[in-house]
Amino acid sequence: MRSILCPVDNSPALDDRVETALALARVVGGHVTFQIATPFAELALWEPFGGAALSAEAINQVRAADERLASTLDARLAPQDVAFDVVVVDEGRIEGVASASRFSDIVVSSLDDPALEEIGLGVRLPVLAVPRGVPMLTFDRPAVVAWDGGHESAAALRAAVPLLRLASAVHVLTVREKGNDYPAADAASYLSRHGIHADVHQVERVGAISATLESFAHDVGAGLIVMGLFGKSRLRELLLGGVSRAMLDRSVVPLLLAH
Repeated sequence: MRSILCPVDNSPALDDRVETALALARVVGGHVTFQIATPFAELALWEPFGGAALSAEAINQVRAADERLASTLDARLAPQDVAFDVVVVDEGRIEGVASASRFSDIVVSSLDDPALEEIGLGVRLPVLAVPRGVPMLTFDRPAVVAWDGGHESAAALRAAVPLLRLASAVHVLTVREKGNDYPAADAASYLSRHGIHADVHQVERVGAISATLESFAHDVGAGLIVMGLFGKSRLRELLLGGVSRAMLDRSVVPLLLAH
């Protein structure tokens, strides 16, 4: 998990992402690529009335804004004890992350990032998403793995191993629903092969599954929730599973997501 990708823009959650990516790089001895992505070629195609001259002016303005952000970030991060680079790419947000994902291990994002769902569902990388105002600066708090026995939760579990090694405790949680149990013994055995001891829990659903998960995470003082991201994305149509949707909307704990 040493090649860290962090998409950046001028959103209010920028600092949360930057500080989380830096903290993760420090603890794993990693490198962070801060990516600024704008589809300049598409801007020209989208200009409906102004013609080539106006399109060129608009593109130059956006390009200048991106370069200012890159310069500001570079100056801000230069004193940090972390290897990094800042890149500006002529691609859309999702396309930029997808291109960079070939040589990345994890994406650091924000829970309120409008592109989070598309990134989480469309890119073959785990995503560490932090709530606004709650950057993940330490990685030694307890972690909760939301386990239902499915492929998505298994993918999230495997992706989270480097972070679970850092946690002070690991809890594999199954929420029982309608009498269907998904034993987590195999998940705990898998983690044990990586030198991680995990406590296994099965709890009854109280209200929504997401609320039950949040309550358990609060009770154990979790600093991270690991969960599979359910759903599929096709262009502008997006369908997320109910638990995924609820957790992305309301979690106050950072999420490690995989699809």
